Amino acid sequence: METKTLHFRIGADFGKLLMDIAMEHLIYHNNPVQALKTITESLGGCDVKTAVEILAGNIVLCVDEEEQTVIPVEREDFHDKIFPKIDPMDWMKKRHLEMETHGDNLMTALAELQVQIKRNNMRFPIEFNYESVFKYISGNKEDVLDELEYEIEMSGMGSLFEITKKFIEFSMSVQSTMKWIANNFTGVDREEYDEIKEDCSYTLSDIMSKLQKTVNLDFPMESIQNDSVQNYIESAREIDVVLNKGIEPVDIQDNYTAGWLSPEGDYYALNGEIANMLHNQIGDTLQEKGIVPMYDSDVEKEIDIKTNPDSWLEQAGWVKIHGNWILYGGMFNHKINKENVPMTDTQKKMIGDYIENCHACEIKLGFKKERFSSGMFRAMDKIALHKHFDF
Repeated sequence: METKTLHFRIGADFGKLLMDIAMEHLIYHNNPVQALKTITESLGGCDVKTAVEILAGNIVLCVDEEEQTVIPVEREDFHDKIFPKIDPMDWMKKRHLEMETHGDNLMTALAELQVQIKRNNMRFPIEFNYESVFKYISGNKEDVLDELEYEIEMSGMGSLFEITKKFIEFSMSVQSTMKWIANNFTGVDREEYDEIKEDCSYTLSDIMSKLQKTVNLDFPMESIQNDSVQNYIESAREIDVVLNKGIEPVDIQDNYTAGWLSPEGDYYALNGEIANMLHNQIGDTLQEKGIVPMYDSDVEKEIDIKTNPDSWLEQAGWVKIHGNWILYGGMFNHKINKENVPMTDTQKKMIGDYIENCHACEIKLGFKKERFSSGMFRAMDKIALHKHFDF
């Protein structure tokens, strides 16, 4: 059989593409080592110190198409439009806010689980201590989760422990990446970083302590406040039924608890408690359905680094909806060296109609939850609208 030789040429945007892939590894997969390897292994002779400077945005990768070479050059002001530079404090603040929000939800769910345990006089088959927690985090589910899942009394609660595990795993990787960025990037406010680091550590410590105390039945009766955990459990069962069938688009006017709205107007949503981590479950299911890619590129596929569904949906211009609270990240892609994706007219109209029909014309925008009327929302141009989604 005849053997053919293939010849590839690199284009003018090769350097930017390489920087984008490396940045994905750093700020979405929380993997500084792989981010550096992406650069050093793609550019023969590039040392780690230079790769760090490229990730930090102090050096950009230009291409000489005639010579087919990549040329690292120091950043100048005119490079900013082609090679946007990540703001490390912006990234840390967003991750910090997400960690606190999800952590508060899990603390609520675990506290409410204690209510159910007390009222039903539940017992667990194992001692659940910090050593078990770390075994669990490292993937040794046989020691912990499987035993709990086989208990009849635990039916419907396994997802809470699984979500807690994922939260702890991801949060630890975020903290590690924050530390690496703080030590290697310019533009980091050390005092503010130290406060963020301390807050994140407290959040993780509280979650792990609450988890341990819950399963070890180490909490007083006076901690019982309400029985809303039953709502959580019933919601978990209903969600499992929906997801097992395969999630499909729904009518936004049916006023689901939470959902993701695509640029084309497809709305995927679920009902449940906030502690059910609805957006995460929708994102995971959309990935299983093939709407969210399993890998961002052949490089990620080869080394089995999977796409984060929530991050992909945000970057692709999907709107995150929780009741009348609207979040949108597509216009801030420039902060991670990607092209911005403005909210579409279809999305804006659907949200406006939804707010008027289901939420008495009041809408909350962005992490600050700024309140506006639906009329004011409709009247905002894209520049005015998107500034309310910043933080």
